[in-house]
Amino acid sequence: MSEAGARRLREDHGLGSRLSRPPPCLALATLPTPLERARWLDDGAEVWVKRDDQSSALYGGGKVRKLEWLLASERFGGSGPIVSVGGIASNHLVALALFLQRTGRPLHALTFEQPLTPHGRMNLAALMSLGARFWHVRRRAALPWAWLGYQLWAKPVVRGEFMAPGASDGRGGLGFVEAGLELARQIAEGAAPRPGQIYITGGSAGAAAGLALGLAIAGVSTELRIVAAVERWGFNGLLLRRMLGQIFAELVAHGLGDSLGRGGVAGLLAGAGVTWSIDHTQVGPGYGAPTAAGAEAVRLAAQHGLHLETTYTGKCLAALRGDLRGGRAQGPVIFWNTHAGADLRRWVKPGWEAALPQRLARRVEALSLG
Repeated sequence: MSEAGARRLREDHGLGSRLSRPPPCLALATLPTPLERARWLDDGAEVWVKRDDQSSALYGGGKVRKLEWLLASERFGGSGPIVSVGGIASNHLVALALFLQRTGRPLHALTFEQPLTPHGRMNLAALMSLGARFWHVRRRAALPWAWLGYQLWAKPVVRGEFMAPGASDGRGGLGFVEAGLELARQIAEGAAPRPGQIYITGGSAGAAAGLALGLAIAGVSTELRIVAAVERWGFNGLLLRRMLGQIFAELVAHGLGDSLGRGGVAGLLAGAGVTWSIDHTQVGPGYGAPTAAGAEAVRLAAQHGLHLETTYTGKCLAALRGDLRGGRAQGPVIFWNTHAGADLRRWVKPGWEAALPQRLARRVEALSLG
């Protein structure tokens, strides 16, 4: 696709009619994504799947929804690098690298180590093959040192504009506000019943927070069951409320009507009957570490044509299955598949390992899981 094609603006997003001053939005995704009945998951409740894995032929999943808004913004509208943060197998970094690659822009990545599943190793191979430059530390807690090294010692020719981890900030969250409006339209059109609960993974908070606000704006009452992929210190109610506030402030700044915005976040959610809860039971040993329940959910989904992974969506589906068995899930239920499910092999270059930073190259085999 040409650079002009990659910069084509979307004119059909639902927020356009909800905001008096809507910001620009790129047409990167194919929307709406399908809603499919998943009888193979029924266990005391009716289950549907929201197929965001089909959101883009290039690289689907939930990240493209956020990137539509972020890459259209003035902040990221230049031609230079973008720098962002993630594990060495980050889905966010892969999505960003792919969409930047279409316009010849480089990705600068501040990375930390995580267990490398076969899926994770493929992500890393794609990142290196796409020319991403790494500033790497072993642990998340040491990321400030990666930032310092990026600023002071590495001396790239042009330093990148910083994008929040997971593309989750006020502007990026508009992608999932739009997703909530999209789901409301599908429900109104009879594509699926109004869900009693929606299961969605939680990491950087942007998807869950944006979805909650979009559903509230559309007046769809439901409970969001947010299945954490990271430890409590990395994702919790305080951080979710902060993200809700950032996205809400972005909506107000762009003309959310007084009838919706006057009561703030709490008033908007309460008025629409949108609630949320966070489930940390599936985190396991930590971020990126597979669990037996998550791996089993991935295998089951694959048998029914749904490609998940063990870091986020497998754990989310494992939580849903456990709640179904325990009577916690109140149907109808929607499982929101935020994983891309793309085949990255076409992007991987032979010998990609040679491009790894020396310190990381020594660690990759030790991190790999069979």
